[in-house]
Amino acid sequence: MKINLIQKTFQAHKKFFSLPAISLILILISCRTPEEYFKNQIKEPVDLPYNPSFESVKSDGDPIKQNVTISGSVLPAQDEILLQEDLGRAFVASIDGWIWKVDLSSNKAEPFVKTPLLPGGMVFHPKNSDIIFMCLARGKQHTTDLVDGPGIYELTISTKQLRKIGTRVPIVDKTKEPSDNQIGIFFPKNKEIKIPLSELNNTNSRNVEKADDLAISKDGERIYFTEPYDHPNSILGVSSQSKQEVLTLGRNGHLWKYDLKDNTASLIAHKYTYLDGILLEYTQGETESSILLNELSKSRLIRLHLTGDKEGKDEIVIEGLPGFPDGMDRDAAGRIWIAIPVARSKLVTWLHKHPFWKRLALYIPESLQPVSKKTGILALSPNGSKLIYYSLHDGSLFSYIIVVVPGKEKLYLAVYQDGFKGFVTMPYPNNL
Repeated sequence: MKINLIQKTFQAHKKFFSLPAISLILILISCRTPEEYFKNQIKEPVDLPYNPSFESVKSDGDPIKQNVTISGSVLPAQDEILLQEDLGRAFVASIDGWIWKVDLSSNKAEPFVKTPLLPGGMVFHPKNSDIIFMCLARGKQHTTDLVDGPGIYELTISTKQLRKIGTRVPIVDKTKEPSDNQIGIFFPKNKEIKIPLSELNNTNSRNVEKADDLAISKDGERIYFTEPYDHPNSILGVSSQSKQEVLTLGRNGHLWKYDLKDNTASLIAHKYTYLDGILLEYTQGETESSILLNELSKSRLIRLHLTGDKEGKDEIVIEGLPGFPDGMDRDAAGRIWIAIPVARSKLVTWLHKHPFWKRLALYIPESLQPVSKKTGILALSPNGSKLIYYSLHDGSLFSYIIVVVPGKEKLYLAVYQDGFKGFVTMPYPNNL
């Protein structure tokens, strides 16, 4: 089957082949066939722009390398950092499957709670600082069904008790397409279909495949969480699977809501590409008016309007970011900080314009893929429309900054690189 693909490729594009291309094909013949859904979701050419403003604000040199402090040597690589600076502590979701507790005065870290799967995004209950809500997801593929699968869980800090909120979501009609003036399919406030959590079953729902990041409303009643894609056995973090999803630009991103007041689950949005980081926005009161989301694979930030004059509309806030945006948070001044786990490469941008070659690229083993080691952080204006800070690290200290958390006096960087250990902080840039 692979040989037939190569033969057809050569006949159709022989004039483009050179010695490097032939060498690539020989490599492909010996590679594992990629999953059909990755091949099937490759569509028309896409021209992803580069925002010219990021060059004008990019820091000279490598300020991350020059200014970070890496404390301790026991804290494993992380997906999330949750600060309680008033109590002098932080809780860290680590890739060893533990929630760790860090003393912010000594930076001493210790395991706190073991979770059934890998912990990801975390938030405090806005009205009860003893409660943490978190995403759990697979860290590897499992051959058997999980008793406690991916989804949203609650941790009571004082008792170390973990409680399942939800691990199932309603079945979605994937045959529907967005209207011409929409990016994806989106249901604003009170327009979504709610199903009681107790009534979710095998006929009207499915298991969550990948709970990635979450946000909670100011009143503590609604949890929104992103599912970047819903392929079987989806894995958290930077993986071969996530890289293939980025390459193929699959429109498999979902945004879900668990209503803790009426114990229901509902679909808020789908048909987006790789939804990841999330922030809720407010115009007044405790009811969220819009949602900011990172479309990671398209290197852009989008907004979904829940209420107001633009209710039901989605829009691009800023695009052409210099890398793939992941976790994001606000500082005290309202600025939005976004982690860039991997800088964009010109090769990926070129492949998006020439999707035929993506099919061949899917066969390249992960160890041979030209993935950049550069990683960085950026800051946007409070409304997200203006890039105001950007710095890039060359990868010599670490790769994959997956979350940047603004503290009172410094930034906290969660590093997802396998094998990395340490608690990473850096001062706020002077030029903000």
